[in-house]
Amino acid sequence: MAFGDLLRRLGVPYLVTPHGGPDGPATGLPCYKAPDLASALLLAEAEGSMGAGLGAVLDGEVLTLLSRPVVLGEPTGVASAEALLAAAADARRRGAGGLAVRLEFDLSDLVGARHDSADDHADPSLAARLTPSGTAGPCSDVTLVDFALVGRGVFRTGGAPAVRAFAERTGVGVLNTFTTKGLFRWDSPFHLGTGCLQEQDLVLAGAHPDAVILTIGVDADECPDALFAAAGFDPGRAIGVAVDGLGEAARTFRARVPVGGERGRLYRELGAVAQPLYPLENAPLNPARAAADIAAVLPENASVWVEPGPAGMWLARALPTTRFGSARVPAAGTAGVAVAGALSAALRPGGVGVAVLDEPPRSGAVATLLEWASSAPGTVVVEVWGGRGGLRCAQEHRERLAAVLARPGVSVLEVPVDYSATTALLEAAGPVVAWRGPAAAASSTSPDIR
Repeated sequence: MAFGDLLRRLGVPYLVTPHGGPDGPATGLPCYKAPDLASALLLAEAEGSMGAGLGAVLDGEVLTLLSRPVVLGEPTGVASAEALLAAAADARRRGAGGLAVRLEFDLSDLVGARHDSADDHADPSLAARLTPSGTAGPCSDVTLVDFALVGRGVFRTGGAPAVRAFAERTGVGVLNTFTTKGLFRWDSPFHLGTGCLQEQDLVLAGAHPDAVILTIGVDADECPDALFAAAGFDPGRAIGVAVDGLGEAARTFRARVPVGGERGRLYRELGAVAQPLYPLENAPLNPARAAADIAAVLPENASVWVEPGPAGMWLARALPTTRFGSARVPAAGTAGVAVAGALSAALRPGGVGVAVLDEPPRSGAVATLLEWASSAPGTVVVEVWGGRGGLRCAQEHRERLAAVLARPGVSVLEVPVDYSATTALLEAAGPVVAWRGPAAAASSTSPDIR
């Protein structure tokens, strides 16, 4: 067994090493050489927080695994492949978010390594999970459900088809978290909207103290306490359903009010804010129009990556989605992770990644990532949504974006965006609670959130 095979068992799709680091042990697994350790860690964070796998950096003998941005202490030593697997399993159980270990065994000779298949996880994440006390089990009675809250675990496990089949069989509407956009088309009757960005999202979706809510693949980062507090709902009362248990669960659950009638309040009230914005073509663009422009010209093989902040909030809220995985929004993110995510897409031949930022990428880690991206085989486009840029209308935005998406290399577009519509968004669904940091606070207090 090669070291790459061991990493695959952990859910690692590729390995990143700082410039000059070893890549021989990763035989059989894609390995990318980063200019420095900071860039390597940002790329791993992008994969772990917005991709389908576990981010991994090998710096000498130190292996770092990431599912979210965390501060890790001194790496602990692991003397065997079995010890590495056990350490990763323990980090998963604890929801540690990340793991740093010093590899104290010969990476070139793992032929005799044993592996207990019971330790395998369909979901490789190390992030903490939302763990309701209720769990779905065999039951002869039908339980009426208000809605299902679906999180990023569904993306990591490839469980979207199972969720769609569950919704169609039970009539239960689905509220996707902001990290799981595109699970259903925006116009699907099963799509209740994108939730967990603003304080009133769960309330508007139908949560109340006596509601019956299913949770499927939801990370703790995706659901701040303020969401449940606003609804007066005890999250411990939610019923957790594993993705691989959805077929059995479909025998037990039915929608309290089957989909097909009037749309729910969240969908209607946020739509009342966003829909009038989409037709407005004049510059400066409103953020809903700018998001729709990206969706209109985004190639089938491309993805949009964002990070906490005003632009990230509007992309998560207003980007029209028709393809699961086209919008990548983290539950927590470091500055620069959007560019790192776009780069991760462009490292594959023909890959295309779009990063949307609040500030121009002038220096530091972002500049290093863009220099790295200039030698990648794919395409990286960075859109900066702010007060600058010579675009005169949305049509010009679409034309210029389509042109740079069609060629390899790095392109930066400055897009003049007027965020004044944020006032109406906050009036409709309350302050931003996603990300629980300065970005959320800034988005919640200022109409002009640049």
